[in-house]
Amino acid sequence: MENTELLCEIPTSVSPRADIINGLLAQLEKEQDSDIRAEIIRKLGEYPEPQVIKKPLKNGFSVLVMLSQILDLMRKGFRIIKQSPAYYLPKNLKNEQDSDHRAEIIRKLGEYPEPQVIKKLWDLRNNLENESDDFVQYEIKLSLHKVTTHPSINIDFFLDNLEVFQSKDNNSQAPKVLIDADLIEEFLLRNQTTLNSEATRVMGLVLEGKINPYIGEIGLIKIWHNIKNLKSQEYANRSIIELLSKINVGQVNLKDIDLEKYPNVNLKTAIQVEIARKYSLAGIITIRDREFIASGYPFVGSPSLFLQFLGEDTSPASIERTLKNLGKAAMEHEKVKLNQLLENEPQQNLFFEDNLLLFQGWKIENFEILCANNNLTSATVILCNTKTQERYTESAFKKGSVDALCTAFDEALAHLVEIKHHLKSIYVANLTPGKQGATTVKAVVEYDGKEVITIYTHENILKAYFFAYVKAMIAAYAPDEYHPDIHSTKELTYLHKIGERDFRGLNFSQVNLMDGEANLSDAKLMGCNFSKANLSGVNLTNADLTGADLSHANLSKATLTGANLTDVKLDENNLTLLDGTILTNTIMPEITMEIIGESRLEKVAQLLKHIDPQSESRILAIHSMTDCIWWDNPLGQKFWEVNEELIKREISIQRVFILPEVPTHKHLQVIQEQLNSGIEVACICQEKAKDVQGYRWDNTNLLISENLSVPRNSFTARRIMNGQTESGYISYQTRVVETDKSLFNALWEKSEKLSTEANIQEQLANLNT
Repeated sequence: MENTELLCEIPTSVSPRADIINGLLAQLEKEQDSDIRAEIIRKLGEYPEPQVIKKPLKNGFSVLVMLSQILDLMRKGFRIIKQSPAYYLPKNLKNEQDSDHRAEIIRKLGEYPEPQVIKKLWDLRNNLENESDDFVQYEIKLSLHKVTTHPSINIDFFLDNLEVFQSKDNNSQAPKVLIDADLIEEFLLRNQTTLNSEATRVMGLVLEGKINPYIGEIGLIKIWHNIKNLKSQEYANRSIIELLSKINVGQVNLKDIDLEKYPNVNLKTAIQVEIARKYSLAGIITIRDREFIASGYPFVGSPSLFLQFLGEDTSPASIERTLKNLGKAAMEHEKVKLNQLLENEPQQNLFFEDNLLLFQGWKIENFEILCANNNLTSATVILCNTKTQERYTESAFKKGSVDALCTAFDEALAHLVEIKHHLKSIYVANLTPGKQGATTVKAVVEYDGKEVITIYTHENILKAYFFAYVKAMIAAYAPDEYHPDIHSTKELTYLHKIGERDFRGLNFSQVNLMDGEANLSDAKLMGCNFSKANLSGVNLTNADLTGADLSHANLSKATLTGANLTDVKLDENNLTLLDGTILTNTIMPEITMEIIGESRLEKVAQLLKHIDPQSESRILAIHSMTDCIWWDNPLGQKFWEVNEELIKREISIQRVFILPEVPTHKHLQVIQEQLNSGIEVACICQEKAKDVQGYRWDNTNLLISENLSVPRNSFTARRIMNGQTESGYISYQTRVVETDKSLFNALWEKSEKLSTEANIQEQLANLNT
C-alpha cells in the first residue's frame, strides 16, 4: 500500500504531458455539466498515468473505472441498436393481422440470422396451418431457408445460444434418460435395419413424452457434423433446432472430471457417465453398452435389451424400473449366452489346443480360460519358438473372458516386441442362429498412428474373439508375414447390419451381394479388395471406396450416390460402372471410357437423369446438324425427353448448333422448340466451326455435365465422325473436362446467340457473314 501511495506522489510539473493531465483533472473537479465531464473523462483515457488511474471521483470511483463504465454503456447501446430489428420485428409480427404486412415482416426477419429470429421462424414453420395466406407460408419457408443456410449458423452458434433453443417449459415428470448420439443418428439417418427399428421405438417413447431425454454436448456436435457431411449444413442446422426443442443438453466441465475413476474406459464414455450423475438421470440407452462395463455405472443398456425387458408396459414407472434393473439384466443376459456356450461343461476349464502361427518363428502353443464362481476370469497363454523351443507363459485375471485372454496374450507378446498397440474396439455378430451358430468378430487396433482391422469367424465365440485379435497383432507387428483372409458375404453384411461401417483394407474379392440385402451405405471401404466381387444392385450410398480395387467387379445397377471413388482401381473395360449405376454426386475416379454408338448415348442419358436437382449443375452441349436432322429419329426424340426433364428440374442447358450454310425449315423448327423450352441456344455455320482454337467442330457432338457442388462428379462426352468411322468417349478426367469446357466457351463466344423475342430466320440471316 505504501508503494502505491508513493507512486501517486510523482511531481506534477515535470513535462507538458503532465501539465495537460493536471489541467484536465482540475477542470474535472470544477465541471458540473455531465456531457462536458464525460468528454473530459474520455480525454483522460488517452493518458494511462498513475495520477489518472488513482484519481477518485465524487462517487468514489476512479477515472478509469468511470471511463470503462461509459465505454460499456456505449458498447451496449450500439449492440441494442444493431440488434434491434431482431427484437422489435417479432413483436410487430405478434400484433400484426394483415397478411401483406406479416409477409413483409417475415421477409425482413430472414435478413437477421439471430437466435431469437431463428427460433421464431422455426415456431412459425411448425404452425404453418395457422397461416391462412399461402404467400405468408412461402415467406416463412424462404426466410427460414435464408437464416439456416447462413455461414455463421453452425453447431457453435447453437451451443452458445442453448437458452434460446432449449424448451423452457420442460416440466416433464418422465424418467430422465441419456440417449446416446449414435442411437439418435440411427434414428435420423438410416432405415430398414434392425438397429434402426429399435432406435425408432426408443425415440418414439421420447416423442410420446414417456422419456425425458438428455444428450451430451459432444454427442450433439458429432450429430451436426455427420448430418452436415451426409446431407447439408442447412439440413444439419434444422435437425439440431428440432433436437434442441425435444432433448436437453447435458454439459460437464472436463476439468471437474476425475479421470482416475475411469482407468479402463474412453473419455467419451466417462463424460456420459458424469452427465448421468450430474443430472441425476435414471439411466443411459446406447448402442455402445459394452464400453460402459468398466465404468462402474450400472444403469446402462442397449436399445434391444432395454426394449426386451420393458415389454408392453411403457408407462414412466415401468421405464424407470427397467432402467434401474438394466445393469443386472445385462449381466443375466451375458450369463445366459455364456451358459449356452458352456452347456455341456459347467464350471470346467476351457482348454483349447489350437496352434496358431505368429511371426519370427513364434506360435501360440496353448491358451486356456478358467471361469470360477466369483466375478474374475483367469487366462493363460503360452508362446513357443518353433526353432529353439523357448517358451513364455503369462496369465491375467479380469472380469471378462476376452479381456483376460487378450491381456495374457499381450503380456506374453511383450517378450517378443515392444507393445505399441491399442485395442480401439471389438464387435461380434452372429452369422447363423442356434447353439452351433458361427460367430464373426471384428477387431480394430491402433498401431503407429494407423488402424488395423481384422475379421475372424468361428463356431466358438471365444476363439472368434481371440483369433481376430491375434490376426490384428500379426498385421500390426509383422505386416510382411501377415496374409489377409478373404472374407465372405455374410461376414461383411452381418457386421454392417449391427452398425459396423469401417472395413478399410479388407479383402472381399469373392463376395456376391447380388441376391442379398445389399446394403453397404456409409461404409468405410478404403483400400478394400473387391476385384471380381459381384456388387450388382448394392446400396453404396455415401460409402468411401478411396483406393479400393474394383477391377472386374460387377457394379451394374449399384447405388453410388455420394460415394467416394477417388483413386479406385478399375479394369480396362470399366463399363459396368455405367451399367444402370446411380452416380448422383459421386466423387468419381480420373477415368476415360471409350464408347461409341447408341450405347454411349444411353449411358449419357442415364447419367443426366441422375443429376441431383439440389446441386449446382449445368449442361453445356454442341450439336452438329450439318448432315441430317438427328432430333427427329427415335434415338433423338428419346434424348430430347431427357432434356425436357432436366429443364423441368431447373437444370440450365446451353447448346450450340452447327448449321449448314442454308438452314432448312426443319433446322429452324428444332431450334425454335429448344428455345421455347428454356434452353439457351446459339448457332454457328459449318465453315466458321471448322477452326475454333485449332479444333474442328463441324463433325463433333459434345456434352459436358458440370457439377459445381461436387466438381469430381462432372463429366464430358464426345462423338466424332470421320466419314463413316465413329469414335467417342465418356470422361471424368478433370483435365479433359476442363479442356472441353474451354473449347465450348470459345465456340459459344463465336456463335450467334438466339432469342425467343425475334424471328429466328431473321436472326440467322447473317450467320455466314
